[in-house]
Amino acid sequence: MHHKAIQPRLCKKEVMVKLNEDSIESFIRKNKDKFGVYRPPDNHLEKFLFRLNFRIREMISIVPYLIRVAAATVIIFIASVMIWNNFIRKDRNQITLANKLSLVIHKIKAY
Repeated sequence: MHHKAIQPRLCKKEVMVKLNEDSIESFIRKNKDKFGVYRPPDNHLEKFLFRLNFRIREMISIVPYLIRVAAATVIIFIASVMIWNNFIRKDRNQITLANKLSLVIHKIKAY
C-alpha cells in the first residue's frame, strides 16, 4: 500500500524567512505531525544500498592514480639516469674501469 507524500504547506511569510538551522528545526518541530506519513517502497533500502555501494567503489578506486604514479616514477627515473649519465657524472669523459679492463685484455692478447 503506497501513500503519497504529504508535503507540509508553507505560507509565503515562512518562505521569505532566511533559512538557517534553528528556523528549519523550529519548522520541523511545529509541523512534525505532517512528516513521517510517507512510507517508501519496499525495495527502497536495497536500491539505496546498491547506489551507495556503487558510489563508494567509484570514489575509493585508486588504481588509476597508482598507474599514473607508476608511469610518472618510471619516466622520472629514466630521465634522471640519462641526465646524470650525460651531464652530471664527473668521469664521463674519462676511461671507465670496463674500458681499462678491455684494453688490458686486448694488450695481453696482442703479446
